[in-house]
Amino acid sequence: MNVFESLDQVSSVTSAVERRGRSDDLVAEIADGLVAAGEYVTRVDLMPTQQVVDLNWAAHQAGRSLGIRIQVEVKVAKADPDGRAQIWVRPQPSPA
Repeated sequence: MNVFESLDQVSSVTSAVERRGRSDDLVAEIADGLVAAGEYVTRVDLMPTQQVVDLNWAAHQAGRSLGIRIQVEVKVAKADPDGRAQIWVRPQPSPA
């Protein structure tokens, strides 16, 4: 029996629970922003790219929780020295 294998499994389960809590918090934060201001705006680091992926997923989950479709717009300024991108989450316009 490998003791470290079981420790790795416990660690991965704990990490998954922590990520789930952060994801749920982000979904709620985005939904609150959409309800209160009609959009949610934030800045995220582009590296690691998982942050951008997680924010995109959370934005779509927030839209689903509100019963709306959303669009996520990412703008990267080449002059931005900190390597961050501005992200807007807005409801999609209704089809005409």
